[in-house]
Amino acid sequence: MSPFKNGIPITVTEAMIERIIKMKSSGQDIKVVITPKHIVISGTVEVKKMMFKKNVTFRITLIPVHVEKRKISFELVKMEPIDRGFINQRIFNRPPFFEFENRTIKMDVNAWNIVRKFPVGTIKSFELVEGALKMKLSL
Repeated sequence: MSPFKNGIPITVTEAMIERIIKMKSSGQDIKVVITPKHIVISGTVEVKKMMFKKNVTFRITLIPVHVEKRKISFELVKMEPIDRGFINQRIFNRPPFFEFENRTIKMDVNAWNIVRKFPVGTIKSFELVEGALKMKLSL
């Protein structure tokens, strides 16, 4: 009997998501908090407008809404202090990890080394827990 009868368990932590956003963006002081209800990402992003550069502090709240194959879609439910599409683009348009379109952020879990180890299967289930996103890949 396989220990993975119900699927392969995979955990993506707050630190892993922080590292990807920091690596792939101009964001600073990036902090990711995962609770059973939502993911909150905060930090500072540099915005250029004409000849000026300005650091804008942001706080984004995401809730998971949909799973398709190996992608999880999150709805952007709240953005503070201002809700601007270009800021979201700067933070989340990070192929292959994240795509941002129409207030939806798609996270492609195939981009994570921890998932790539298992070339077959789709996301069977996932849940947000304190500090992490836990999922199971089907076999």
